[in-house]
Amino acid sequence: MVFSSFVMNAVLKISFNITIVAMVRKENDTNPDLFDWNEGEKQNILGLFFWGFALTKIPSGRLAETIGSRKVTGWSMVLASILTILTPIICYWNYYVLLTSRVMMGFLIGASWPAIMPLAAKWIPPKEHSVFISCLASSAIGVALTYHLSGFIIAAYGWQSVFYLAGGVSLLWSFAWFYLIYDSPQQHPRISLHEKHLLECQIDKSSKPKRLQFSQIPWKEIVTSGPVWAIVAGQTATFFGFTTLCTQGPSYMDQVLHVNIEQNGLFSGMPYWGGYFAALTSGYLADGLRKSNRLSTTTIRKLFETVSLLIPSLCMLSLALWGDSTAVALTGFTISLTVNAVSTAGHCANILDISHNYAGTICGLVNTVSAFSAYFSTKLVAQLLRNDHTFQEWRYLFGILFGSYFSTTIIYLVLCSGDLQKWDEHKMQERKTKNYENNNELQLLSEKSVP
Repeated sequence: MVFSSFVMNAVLKISFNITIVAMVRKENDTNPDLFDWNEGEKQNILGLFFWGFALTKIPSGRLAETIGSRKVTGWSMVLASILTILTPIICYWNYYVLLTSRVMMGFLIGASWPAIMPLAAKWIPPKEHSVFISCLASSAIGVALTYHLSGFIIAAYGWQSVFYLAGGVSLLWSFAWFYLIYDSPQQHPRISLHEKHLLECQIDKSSKPKRLQFSQIPWKEIVTSGPVWAIVAGQTATFFGFTTLCTQGPSYMDQVLHVNIEQNGLFSGMPYWGGYFAALTSGYLADGLRKSNRLSTTTIRKLFETVSLLIPSLCMLSLALWGDSTAVALTGFTISLTVNAVSTAGHCANILDISHNYAGTICGLVNTVSAFSAYFSTKLVAQLLRNDHTFQEWRYLFGILFGSYFSTTIIYLVLCSGDLQKWDEHKMQERKTKNYENNNELQLLSEKSVP
């Protein structure tokens, strides 16, 4: 279900990316169902999503640690599905209401990723973290399917149909989530005793997240931790590159390569199939290396993260030079998004390496910072493409992506660690020490009371 949750999350998240290509009126087009949005207005629609996406990250992580991932993910998807169904009505109603709805959509969709981390800490054994995280790359399947199908749906039934279908399917999925998912093996009413015992043996009690108050979180240690900022850097570069190519890819196909809407959907979705399989394969490979003890966890994370950043940087360089060719553009997009997915065995899984008790909080912090980079991407595109949408303007964007990927590789190599951080058990150790002292006092008192 977690696998499918990220498929549905991606469907709701990126439906607008390709649909907006068909929603904007082109020159001499008199269709009353289309809109006269300029480039700045288009980028506002796409970009304001990430404001909401950023604002929900830390609250949703903490909320999931407090009331459970089941409720946070389930209800956010219910509300996001309803809002998606209402999107065509909102578009016709008022542009500024649409912008507000995009912020709300980002807020709801953004809750899923950090909310899943506390669930993983309770259900997934430590040496299967990479495989689990790679399954979350199923969002790539959601992107691919949405792009592939949307082109044909728009051509046959109009752009409105994409929102109706995406929202309706996601709403049905939400009901299945509430029926099948529970926050821990102990709470699940249909789990077998054998499976429950197996999970309890494999997941050490000390690795299960504790429900802590806000003041009990070692905020100073977290925000000054080098390994945490290595993950922040890796996620920011990855998310900046991924969302730029994902959000702007259909527009690039339309404006530079001049393909029709059906071809646009097919071409735009192609790279994400490779991304999913790369994420899944790298997850199994990383966990295999950990179980063999041939390499340290730190070395494994650095290795996979380096691959996921350096190769895409070279792809961006090739796109900046020869990206006006359809063959080069498709190859560059595909290789970049495929290899970049290897980061699921790099910085993504690294969160569960360095912290068990604060995984949701750290994931929220990481994704908050990276989400603002996605918003910055849309503002950057609005500035770079404000004239004629020429390939020359797009070249600058690819050059910026090259620099982002390359510089982040160095930062991650310097700061990364695959070891559980001392501050992860900081408050728990204090409580254990206090309890131990209290027990000793009680024992002394009981001994004195014996005649």
